[in-house]
Amino acid sequence: MKVYLVRHGQSLGNEGGVFQPADTPLSSLGKKQAKTLAGRFKGISFDVIYTSPLPRAYETSEIISKKLGKPVEVWQEIEETRNPKEIFALSTLSPKAKKIRKVIGENYHKGDFRYSDEETFNELNERAKTVLTHLLKHHRGQKVLCVSHAGMIKMILARMIFGGSLTPQVYWDFKHHSWLKNTGITICDYSKEYGWVLETWNDTTHL
Repeated sequence: MKVYLVRHGQSLGNEGGVFQPADTPLSSLGKKQAKTLAGRFKGISFDVIYTSPLPRAYETSEIISKKLGKPVEVWQEIEETRNPKEIFALSTLSPKAKKIRKVIGENYHKGDFRYSDEETFNELNERAKTVLTHLLKHHRGQKVLCVSHAGMIKMILARMIFGGSLTPQVYWDFKHHSWLKNTGITICDYSKEYGWVLETWNDTTHL
């Protein structure tokens, strides 16, 4: 099985450098990036295309779907990790946002710590486990495209690599020392012999 994990095109929130709510759509550049990405996938025969239900990912997947002539299936489990509502629409450089994120970072090792209504490590880890279980159960030997988000893709990868031994601290360090650009392609392969193997990380040569 080969799984292509793709981050959505640039959103209006990405463009403005703010923490975005769930309903943020693609920017004009994001739509262009998605069209270029779709061209990159021409010639790859995907067995299934999954997408996060959030507009920025769904719009990206629809552009790919139109180019490839392959329908898209919405998969709730690969939507973005949920941030606390207090930082929505704030600049990523905002002192208030930085203060809230500092509190979360200082307590993240607890696993179930919640500042307000954000997703905890334990919840996110369980969601990634569900994603991998589904892929292994239904898509062995297939090519799967998942249009998702930076945070969720990183958690899926961390779960692939560390499995049940993944800890909040390891994920926190992995998340903050890796980067995924808009429409970056990450490819993972699963085999009975080696399990999950990361083949390609954040490939944006199409841009």
